Amino acid sequence: MKAIKGLVLFLGILLVAGLGVLGYGLYSKAPFKGTSATMVASPLAGTSIAEFGNIAVPVPAGTRIEQMSIAGDRVILRLSGGGPERVLVLDPGHGKVAGSFVLTPEPAIR
Repeated sequence: MKAIKGLVLFLGILLVAGLGVLGYGLYSKAPFKGTSATMVASPLAGTSIAEFGNIAVPVPAGTRIEQMSIAGDRVILRLSGGGPERVLVLDPGHGKVAGSFVLTPEPAIR
């Protein structure tokens, strides 16, 4: 019985040490460690973006924005409805549509 208690204690210490090493590894690889929340929220606070007014992005009627994400200085929109699904790449810095992808189904293989 004493051996089992010793084994449980050893495994508990090993588990806590492993979690500590894992936590340290995640913290040391964090992209914004040591910065304040305001700097993370607005990394370009000192820069100004030229105004570009309203941009007309032609899409078919009934189109919905399913997902929006940011990749570098581009905005990626996944659109559905009103035709085939599309991925639209916008460049807000220049105020234009950088490109688009139309997702078409693959033909059935027999």
